[in-house]
Amino acid sequence: MGTVGEKRKRIRIEKAVSVPDGQGGHTNSFALRAVVYAHERPLSGGEALLAVQVTAVLRSVWEIWFREDVSVKDRIRYKARVLEVESYVDPTDERTELHLTCSEIQP
Repeated sequence: MGTVGEKRKRIRIEKAVSVPDGQGGHTNSFALRAVVYAHERPLSGGEALLAVQVTAVLRSVWEIWFREDVSVKDRIRYKARVLEVESYVDPTDERTELHLTCSEIQP
């Protein structure tokens, strides 16, 4: 379990929403769910074939204080970085911390 001093990065957790596009349809966008402090732990790097080109995929775990409203449809923004939440887990089952496994794709 982490400590308060380890969670120094201020991140935005954004949820997926559907908004009107002005022409009678809807488009997907993101809205702010919460701003929290987190600790980043790098996992691995690799490559993926996306849109017929090889791109770098960086995986990391973001440790935050426990929340019930996080979803795998959410994303994290930290400065200019955008990360997709792949999974999340309460590592101790004590509802104190949440570990978010995320991937950041860099073209």
